[in-house]
Amino acid sequence: MGHEPSRIAWLERITSVVLLAVVLALGWIIVVSIQPTWLRLPSPAVEVAIVLALLVAALLLVSVVALLHTRS
Repeated sequence: MGHEPSRIAWLERITSVVLLAVVLALGWIIVVSIQPTWLRLPSPAVEVAIVLALLVAALLLVSVVALLHTRS
């Protein structure tokens, strides 16, 4: 192994990036609710799909990281 990060460490980093993206998406939702003409994507369906995909990815990644920590 040496100084090379383990698979769990890489998974934790990816998870933290996805969680940060969720926080940014929630901030974006708040901004758009106040200023509906700012930072809009072409359609509301695309916006919903992106936010939903981020939330599902975050939930799955956090679940996998927690599971791996309980097994190690």
